[in-house]
Amino acid sequence: MACAFGLALAVRLLFVFQWQATPYANWPLLDADAYHEWAKIIASGELFRPRAFYQSPLYPYLLGFLYAVFGASALVAGLWGALLDALTVTLLTHFTFKHFGRTAAIATALLAIFFRPMIFYSAPVMKEPLVLFLLAALLPFAFSALHDNKRKAFALSGLLIGLGALTRGNLLLLAPALGLFALYKHRTTAIGHVVVLALTTALAIAPATLHNAYVSNDFVPINYADGFNLYIGHSPIANGTNAYPPEVSTDPVQEEFNTSYIAQQAMGHDLKPSEVSSYWRTRAVQEIKADPWRELSLLTNKIEAFWNSTDTFDNYDIPFIAKNFDTLLSWPLVGFGLISTLAAFAAWPALKQKNEAAQLLLVLLGVYFLSVMPFYVTDRYRLPVIIFLLPLAGAAFAYAPALFKGKTKPFAACGLALLFAFLSLKPNPTPRDLTAFDWGTLTAVYAGQERDEDALNALEKGLALAPTEVGPQAFLQAATSAKKLGQSERAAALLAQALQLYPENGTVHYNIGRDLAAEGKLPEAIKAFERALKLNPSYTLTYYALAVIHDKLGHYEQASSYAAQGLAIDPTNRWLWGFVTHRGP
Repeated sequence: MACAFGLALAVRLLFVFQWQATPYANWPLLDADAYHEWAKIIASGELFRPRAFYQSPLYPYLLGFLYAVFGASALVAGLWGALLDALTVTLLTHFTFKHFGRTAAIATALLAIFFRPMIFYSAPVMKEPLVLFLLAALLPFAFSALHDNKRKAFALSGLLIGLGALTRGNLLLLAPALGLFALYKHRTTAIGHVVVLALTTALAIAPATLHNAYVSNDFVPINYADGFNLYIGHSPIANGTNAYPPEVSTDPVQEEFNTSYIAQQAMGHDLKPSEVSSYWRTRAVQEIKADPWRELSLLTNKIEAFWNSTDTFDNYDIPFIAKNFDTLLSWPLVGFGLISTLAAFAAWPALKQKNEAAQLLLVLLGVYFLSVMPFYVTDRYRLPVIIFLLPLAGAAFAYAPALFKGKTKPFAACGLALLFAFLSLKPNPTPRDLTAFDWGTLTAVYAGQERDEDALNALEKGLALAPTEVGPQAFLQAATSAKKLGQSERAAALLAQALQLYPENGTVHYNIGRDLAAEGKLPEAIKAFERALKLNPSYTLTYYALAVIHDKLGHYEQASSYAAQGLAIDPTNRWLWGFVTHRGP
């Protein structure tokens, strides 16, 4: 076990420090940025959020504690992720050794140590290492609960499931699955223990529920993003994977504002967080009812994407990073398809031998898989299932010799393995070349770090591949870089190109408005900002910009009105508060 921990930690620390040499390390993207900024707020002592939790809260709170102790640094998050991941490998190795033997444990350890997605997610400011650790810690207690029918094991299982749900909400379904499995095995003698399981699960999530009730006067057990996540999986542009509706930003902070604003505008009045989630859930159900045959196609795509060897993009594009930056991601590492195929091979002989650990793993695996299907599939969303696959994948090396040399024919085991090998090697159901988009993302990253020449070079690489795929932010950030380099004509050309390619993008019009305002062309700037508001009415920076311009022009009532509209979307925006009561110089 010590060897597994040491090697896993060494590999992950190597990648963490390699990651620090990439431009992404100190410029977290999307969810990573949201977690990083939220953790910094928590570290400063602001423990209560102004609204109910939109994202899962456990990871940023624990990260905030680390930031308070060691300083707010992405490196701190990476080192913590590496440690959690190494502990996860150790827990899985021990569980496999206990239930499948030494050979299986060694195989599981090696597969986990060199599993590419686990290595990758140890470095960015992402919650995945914590999710995997909590699930790996759950396994021995869940097995003890089922095997020994002891109350303490049920209690600890409930606490770990609850904590897991505070990192990824669908893990909450593991509690009723474990409870039903216990009732099936132990009948009435398990009833009291299942109640304990339910109570300790509820106890673990209670701090989030109480926080949400206190700040929003609303019943939100954990967070309220589930309704919109369900809608993503069934919207008119849904494809089974990560296809965001165009009216909502992919940035988690803006997403919260967008989804709340759209829901409130549609309903015609203010909504509580649970009502916002309910609005999007209702829209998802309407889409399902409108075209059930399309839903069957989406479900097929989700199943294929879940078991495909390709990692479906979410936040970071691992293949792009492996190709363009010198890290161990470019090594021939273990992929998802190999692990799922090996686990499928081991499942049949394990079940024939009535191995209770295998039964538990397969039940939890099935429940987790089913919990993802109503939503949509990305590499991060399917990653937790690896905790249930890895011990079985290791067990394949223990079962194989007996199957191929013994009297029992390996046809069933090989058949299952071939099925999952086919699913893993089958072409991605939603193929998309993200290279141009990745260069566009890198443009924004370089620009944010004031590496202006690198930003412009990255944009050129993206434009050479697919100008429409780089994204509006790449043009906007590159225009800023061009201005800093004294290339004002190039900056203007980039903004014009952005407007041509993305005429319906509110952020483009907002940035054009900023340029016009900087040039002193205030009436033209107002028109650009008003167009931006029409296209993206929940973008609070536009309200602030209009408030500032009208204040400069002496239009104090209008400045106050725009500020009030912005505050209706983001009541905590301190920049807007100064205009609400401002009536003159």
